[in-house]
Amino acid sequence: MTESEGLKRYVLTLAAIVLTVVALYFGKDLILLFVISGLLAFLLLPFARKVESIGLPRWAGALCATLLMIILVLGTFFLAGWQLTRFGDGLPALQAAFAEKGKALQQTIEDQAHISQRDQLKWFNARVGEMASSGGNIVMKLFSGTGAVLAAIVPIPIIVFLLLLLKEKFRTFFEQLGKTREGLVLDIMLNVSKLSRKYMRGVLLVIVILGVLNSIGFLLLGLKYAVLLGFAIGLLNVIPYVGVMIGSLIPIVIALVTKDSVMYAVGAFGVCLITQFLENNFITPKIVGSSVSVNPLASIAALIGFGLLWGVVGMVLAIPITGMLKIVCDSIPSLKPYGYILGEDIDYPEEQQIHLPFINPKKPKVTLVVPTSQTMGK
Repeated sequence: MTESEGLKRYVLTLAAIVLTVVALYFGKDLILLFVISGLLAFLLLPFARKVESIGLPRWAGALCATLLMIILVLGTFFLAGWQLTRFGDGLPALQAAFAEKGKALQQTIEDQAHISQRDQLKWFNARVGEMASSGGNIVMKLFSGTGAVLAAIVPIPIIVFLLLLLKEKFRTFFEQLGKTREGLVLDIMLNVSKLSRKYMRGVLLVIVILGVLNSIGFLLLGLKYAVLLGFAIGLLNVIPYVGVMIGSLIPIVIALVTKDSVMYAVGAFGVCLITQFLENNFITPKIVGSSVSVNPLASIAALIGFGLLWGVVGMVLAIPITGMLKIVCDSIPSLKPYGYILGEDIDYPEEQQIHLPFINPKKPKVTLVVPTSQTMGK
């Protein structure tokens, strides 16, 4: 490759990256709508096929799967609203307890460090003002995508229904598209569908298991809002690194405010520590064990990038989207270096690997390494 050809390739690659980022940012409302709908359609696809297997038409299978999704989502919102209502009823008492603990802490600092409560309050207000001014823009960017998704939540069931109804049409489309590429496009889409379905099903099950375990631990400690805190931690666990840290701080603060002894906060921290140990070493590897492994650096970069582009929803979707991107890169010879840099450099035995076959027998098989020990760079 000559120097001019190399420069031309670099410029074209850079332009493609810039245009992709621009399209992802300005088209986030529409893209998020179809990404979320597509992931839900992948998750509901086996149920729709099972309904069709008993002799019902294709539209009946798509309709039953969509109705099941609506019922589960509404049920989840109902339970969450019920818990939040209980939390709202106890909020005045919680605020009073927080103010009392704050005064006790100020008095302790005044006695030990000889700093007056007035100076402490002035310093605290100054720090809060700095945080609000410097972090306000970041928070607005992180949460800007959430409002767009909530505003567009109504079309999601319709799009899911249509995707399930037209699934065979999409399959034929990818088959025809793959004729000029030796069937590679269809192979990639089938494996992306398999990855998405297994990842989402596993993540939902992990949320439930973590919610139950944390709730039991907090109930044994006698913490208020134990069930709400337990499932909030499970839900925040979807966001790697950041979610785990935030989720663990909430019950500790509640224990410090509502209990007289600091040992309850230590106990709450212990519950979070134990459940995270079980989740990292046993629950997630067992349930989501065959999902594509993304190394920690790629995970953090994906979290930051998608968080800036699409807000909190982007952070939630960052890992599965990166996993899908790795499947595409691993399946196309010219993109294999990018798949390598996204994944973990670990050799796995033959039984833990998925082989992506090609229609053309003259081409060698492409092997996608799929770990079972630790997933998504956690």
